[in-house]
Amino acid sequence: MKLDITGKVCPFCLLSVDKELKKLPAGEDLVVLCDHAPAATASIPEYCGNRKIGCVVKMIENGLWEITISKNR
Repeated sequence: MKLDITGKVCPFCLLSVDKELKKLPAGEDLVVLCDHAPAATASIPEYCGNRKIGCVVKMIENGLWEITISKNR
């Protein structure tokens, strides 16, 4: 599943991710496109770490990140 949150800022970035993860079946990935640095580099990875959800952040161009969140359970 893909989620484009470009143009959004915290807390809306994290709220959008949380909402989509609740709908995502276990074993699936959520690929998030984000241009808000605090969300991409801090709040979303921290949220995933606290819930023991896999999270890989990759800068795809200056100021734009792709975050792959793997829902294990």
